[in-house]
Amino acid sequence: MKYETEQALRVKSLAMDVMEELMKGDSNKSVQELKQLSELFSRCICDLVNVYTNTSEDHEMTLKGTVIKAKIGYNLMKAKSHTVEKE
Repeated sequence: MKYETEQALRVKSLAMDVMEELMKGDSNKSVQELKQLSELFSRCICDLVNVYTNTSEDHEMTLKGTVIKAKIGYNLMKAKSHTVEKE
């Protein structure tokens, strides 16, 4: 599988996990947390568009950064949901 496709699918998987968590009825996310998630995944979208439209100079580095942003968003979501569960 092409590297770009693998990385894009990884970002999609993380985004789907975050979306699933957000759709649960027991989510106690603050406005600030939701803004952070929105910003991270919006940046992921911009990065992927730059790669697929060839406006990115270094595809590999852009994709690595994109996956990292998606992981940060995922971890932010999971960390906050575990905090709520423990309380």
